Amino acid sequence: MTANQVDCPQWVTKSSQIRSARKEGIFLRGEHLFAWVSEESGVEKDPPVVGIVIRRGFKRAVDRNLMRRRLRGCIMEVRDLLKPGGVYLIECKPGAETIDYQKLVKEVRSLVSRDIT
Repeated sequence: MTANQVDCPQWVTKSSQIRSARKEGIFLRGEHLFAWVSEESGVEKDPPVVGIVIRRGFKRAVDRNLMRRRLRGCIMEVRDLLKPGGVYLIECKPGAETIDYQKLVKEVRSLVSRDIT
């Protein structure tokens, strides 16, 4: 593995993984985002597991895709705050595509850095 692969989170893509993260995680509410956080992915040395959910409440697919790209960028900016072995599911509310990117990063940072113990 290269150093770049170690720093990257593992992305959740299957609906069963998303349902599991919602069921087992602790629910956190932000202004434009919801998050479910748990520390149950298994071994501590595993990379953090991150899922992004974009609802269909967005009027256009272009807006959903834009929001997905912006949230992935936010996660990459705050990846040093993600705990190894942690599971993070971020869900976006419709209308979040209009907020400033730095505000979005700040909200993601506040959600993933909350102490859930």
